[in-house]
Amino acid sequence: MRSRYALLLMGLSFIYPVSIPVRAQESFPALSSEDDTTLSQGARGGVFVWCSAANSERRELYISDVKRQPSGSGMAVNSLSGHFAQTMNARFGIHLAMNAQHCHMFRNSAAAQNARMILMAGARKSDLTVKNAGIF
Repeated sequence: MRSRYALLLMGLSFIYPVSIPVRAQESFPALSSEDDTTLSQGARGGVFVWCSAANSERRELYISDVKRQPSGSGMAVNSLSGHFAQTMNARFGIHLAMNAQHCHMFRNSAAAQNARMILMAGARKSDLTVKNAGIF
């Protein structure tokens, strides 16, 4: 009986080989020195985060710069969202929910910058004024 299971496992190992996944960031050379530092930071761990909030009454979109977070845990990003809401409420006099998800998390800087630019272009197309949130 054991030999049947052993043969079955051996046969399955030929059909479905186990391989180590290759990270895409390590397989492509960097284009510039700035991209090189971004790739090395992404390879070390952590995530890239930016936060945004819209104020429909004033027709404004508040958006932060991309920031590297050493921890990619949900708690760290949620804490950053609360801090962003608190800062925007104090700085601009708006009323953002402290427990709402204002921040967006990405694995690399390029993806974060791309998503941020898409949001800003959509806001401008909707006639919203884009305001930099500054340091929070």
